[in-house]
Amino acid sequence: MKVIGDYNVSVKPGDPYVLGATAAGKGVNYAVSVPSVSEVTLHVYDLSGKTLLYSVRLGEEDRLGDIFSVWVGDASKDRSYVYETKGERFLDPYSRLVLGRNTFGHKLTKKERKSLRSLAACHDFSWKEERHPGVPYTDMVLYKLHVRGFTMAAGVAHKGTYLGVSEKAEYLRELGVNAVLLMPCTEFNEIDEPEENEDVPSFFSSKFYRSSTYKNNASSDMEEDPSQTERKYRVNYWGYTGHYFFFAPKASYASNPERADAEFKTMVKKLHERGIEVLMEMNIPSGTNRSMLVDALRFWVREYHVDGFRINLEQADPLLLAGDPYLSGTKLIGGGWDIPAIYPKDRVPSPVRLAEFHDGFRTDARKFLKGDEGMAGTFAGRIIRRPDRSTIINYITDHNGFTLTDLYMYDVKHNEANGERGMDGSDYNYGWNCGSEGPDRRKRIRDLRLKMRKNAMLAMFLSQGVPMILAGDEFGNTQDGNNNAYCQDNPVGWVSWKEARKNAELSAFVKRMAELRAKHPVLHNPMPLRGTDYLSCGCPDVSVHSKTAWRPDESPYNRSVGILLGGEFAVLNKTEHDDSFYLIFNMYWEEQVFEIPHLSGGRTWKVVLATDPAVKEGPVTDTRLAVAPRTIAVLQSEEFHGTEQRKRKKTKTPEAE
Repeated sequence: MKVIGDYNVSVKPGDPYVLGATAAGKGVNYAVSVPSVSEVTLHVYDLSGKTLLYSVRLGEEDRLGDIFSVWVGDASKDRSYVYETKGERFLDPYSRLVLGRNTFGHKLTKKERKSLRSLAACHDFSWKEERHPGVPYTDMVLYKLHVRGFTMAAGVAHKGTYLGVSEKAEYLRELGVNAVLLMPCTEFNEIDEPEENEDVPSFFSSKFYRSSTYKNNASSDMEEDPSQTERKYRVNYWGYTGHYFFFAPKASYASNPERADAEFKTMVKKLHERGIEVLMEMNIPSGTNRSMLVDALRFWVREYHVDGFRINLEQADPLLLAGDPYLSGTKLIGGGWDIPAIYPKDRVPSPVRLAEFHDGFRTDARKFLKGDEGMAGTFAGRIIRRPDRSTIINYITDHNGFTLTDLYMYDVKHNEANGERGMDGSDYNYGWNCGSEGPDRRKRIRDLRLKMRKNAMLAMFLSQGVPMILAGDEFGNTQDGNNNAYCQDNPVGWVSWKEARKNAELSAFVKRMAELRAKHPVLHNPMPLRGTDYLSCGCPDVSVHSKTAWRPDESPYNRSVGILLGGEFAVLNKTEHDDSFYLIFNMYWEEQVFEIPHLSGGRTWKVVLATDPAVKEGPVTDTRLAVAPRTIAVLQSEEFHGTEQRKRKKTKTPEAE
C-alpha cells in the first residue's frame, strides 16, 4: 500500500472480513471487493467532497481473494471517499451513506456524478431505552407506505421524509396499525434514462459488484454528448430499479440528506415507541450477490433496528436466509417458502417469522366481492387459510394496481399520464365502477362505492392472515384511475390527505375493525384452523355455511357464504375462552335471508359490525337474519344475563318455504 498526498496519516493492513468503511479504534477500516483487477486506489475527501485529502494505492499485497483492504489512522468521522481502478471511479457497494444525491428526481450532470461519494462511517445515535415491539404476526395490522409519497401532501413539518413518517406515528397508532412496510428506501438511482445499459457500470451503479463478472468501461470518463442534456427521462418514483446501495438509506428522503442515517433511526425509534414495527422492502435485482444480501439484512437489523424485510425470493436463497442465526428473530416475507425444506417435520418455529406475500387473496377476494360466479368456496378458503408454521399477508390493494377508491370507481385503467399510450399496467383489475366510470356525485353511486370499500377492508380484517392496508386506502386516496403510478412523483402518486376529511366515515370504520380484531383472538387465531372439533366442545374451530346453517353451497352461481369461528378454540386469558363469531358475506345484488347457527349454553347472537346500515347492530332475536345486498355482517356470541333465556322467534327454514 502507498499513501499519495501531503496529508499525514498512518496506514496498515486492514481487515478484509468486514466490507465497507467501518470505524476501528482511532481510524477507519476500508475493505472492498473488486474482481479481476490487481490494483485499487482509495481517494479520501473532506465531508464536502471538494478537497482531496489523500489517496491510498492498494496492490496485490493488500488483497485477499477479490477483497482489497486497508486501515487508515484518521480519527475524524467527517470523511468521504471513492475508489478507482483502471481509470474508472466508483462508489463502495457497501456505502453506509451516499453523498451527492440530495434532491429526489434530479438528474445529475456529469460533474455532479463525478462528485458522488460514500460516507466513511455512520453518525452516532442514541437509542436509549428503545426496544423492538415484538408484534407477533397473528396480532399484526400492516400498513404499506412510500416514505416520500406518504407525507408530501400531508400537514407535517418535514414533508416527504423519514421525519415526516415519524410525525404520523401517532396517527398510525390510533388507526390500529402496529407495523409499517416501507417501499424501497435504500439508496437507488430513480432516473430512468434510455441511454443506461445495466451491463455497463455507471458512476452511480454498483451492479458489477453484485454480479460474478467485472466489466471495465473506460469510456465512462469521456465527455458527455451535449445532446444527452435534451434527452427525455422519467423518474422511477417507486424505486424498483436495477441500481441499489443496500446499506445506505436514501439520502433524498431525509430533511438533511447528509444525516439520512440518523433521521432513519429517529423514525424507527419514534415508531417503536408507539409499538409499531418497521419492515422494509428489499428489491433485489437479478445477479445480486447472495452473501452481500445477507450482509445487508444483518446490517439493517443491527444498525437500524429494523424488524423485518420483504424480499423477492427468486433472487435470493430462501434456505440461507431462513436458516441464518443472526436473522432468527427477524420477520421475513416472500412470495412463498418451502416450509418442509426449512423446518424439520417436528419443529414448530416460535415465534413464526416467515410469511407469504402474493396476489392470491387479492384476486379471489376482488372477484367474490364484485359478485363473480364460482368464487364463494374459494373466497371462504382464503379467509380461513393460514399456512402451517408460517403465515400469509392478505391485502386487497398493493402499490402495483388500483387504490381501494379507484377499484370501485373505475372499470378500466387510466394510465395516459404515464406516457406509454396506456400499454402499461395490468388489464386484469377485477374491480367495478359501481355503475359509473370515474367520479360521480349521485348519492346511490357514492353510497355503493363506500359500502364496497368497507366490504374490502372488512374481508381483510376478518381473514386469519395478516391484513395489509395500502397507505391512504383508509380514507379514500385516489390515483385518478392510474393503476401503475410508478413514474408519478406528483399528487397522482402521493397520498392525498385532503380526502381524509371527506371520508371520515371510512376511517372510523377501519378503526372499529382494528379494535374488534385486536380484542378477539378468534379472529386471528394463533393456531391454524383445522375444521374439526378437536376439543370435543360440540362445535368445530371453523365451519363454512351457506344461507342454510351447516350446509355449504358449492353451486357455481352461489354468491354468499357464512363462516362460523368457534370461540372455544381461542383463549382470552388462562381461564376464559373467546366469543364465537359468525361472518356473513352476501355478494348478491339483492337482499338474502341467512339462517343463523344455534348456540348451546344459553348463548345468543348480536350484530356488532355491518357494512350496510340496513343491517342494524344489536341482539339477533330471530333464527334468521336478512342481510342487505352486497353486504358483510359480523355476529358475535354473548351470554344471556336475564332471568330467563331469551327466546328466539322460530321461522320456517328455507327448505320449508
